[in-house]
Amino acid sequence: MGARGKLKLPAHLRPVDGAQSDAPPTLAEAVKPVAPTKPADLPAEVSQAWDEIVPALDEVGVLARCDGPALELALRHYIAAKTASDDVIREPRLYDDKNERPMKNPSSQVFRDHSTAFLEYAKQLGLTFVSRARAPRPDEGGADATNNPFAANG
Repeated sequence: MGARGKLKLPAHLRPVDGAQSDAPPTLAEAVKPVAPTKPADLPAEVSQAWDEIVPALDEVGVLARCDGPALELALRHYIAAKTASDDVIREPRLYDDKNERPMKNPSSQVFRDHSTAFLEYAKQLGLTFVSRARAPRPDEGGADATNNPFAANG
């Protein structure tokens, strides 16, 4: 900080007024909040997860019709992770006949891989409490400069 509290910024940066925004509108602002249509060929477990999760997300207006493929993949990873987890809970250790020793259940790694993949989709789709806490409410004009967390106060 320079004299008298003035900020010295590098030449390629400029201060912005938190009440005004030169940023062009984003594509997200143009997309209507309408839930995607559930694919007819989903496996039963994925279909059930869709019926539980999609209406909840649609209710808060965070989905668009084009989110269908991302939702489907997220839910497929979710179901795969749950299935692998159930297997690990039933049998945490297996016996390796070839090497005559106990071994970790391979489903443990499957669970980890699918959980990680699901979490990445979940962050994008607003399925985690952190992603929701960081996103402005759709009914409050998410792109409005008054909701800018980086705007200087006063």
